[in-house]
Amino acid sequence: MMVLLVPPGGGDELQGVKKGIVEIADMLVVNKADGNLLQAARSTASDYRGAVHFLRPRTDEWSHIPVLLASAHTGEGVDHVWDEICRYRDMIVASGALDQRRAQQRRYWMWKVLRDLILARTNEDPILKTTADAMEDALNSGSITPRVAAKQLLDTIIETASRKS
Repeated sequence: MMVLLVPPGGGDELQGVKKGIVEIADMLVVNKADGNLLQAARSTASDYRGAVHFLRPRTDEWSHIPVLLASAHTGEGVDHVWDEICRYRDMIVASGALDQRRAQQRRYWMWKVLRDLILARTNEDPILKTTADAMEDALNSGSITPRVAAKQLLDTIIETASRKS
């Protein structure tokens, strides 16, 4: 779950919408909803409720993006925030969405680690480093396309690996 904490007021309450951060939030919490900031927090929450009304939730089961008020100082609203977090977790567990996300994350990390390992090996191995530098020079001069350079570098990585095994 992605919870976006936003402060009350400030005149730029909806800047996050423009930057896209609100689009990935599953819940928004306007903090500091107490004392002389309570009215500003209510106004900010109202503005965000209007904005998230037009956004599509990231999961079909979570039909709306809640916008809640809370005060870390007084504790007001914190229990309600926690209840919504638990409701969200229960929903994604029951629907199987949590397992799907975890599987997707494991696949993502496998490929990311593989890319990182290939890059590290390329930079550590003198033959691969020389080939990579030559490909970059050829790219900079325009004498080779990125696709051809990548293919040649991959061929060198495979050759080097087969010689070492």
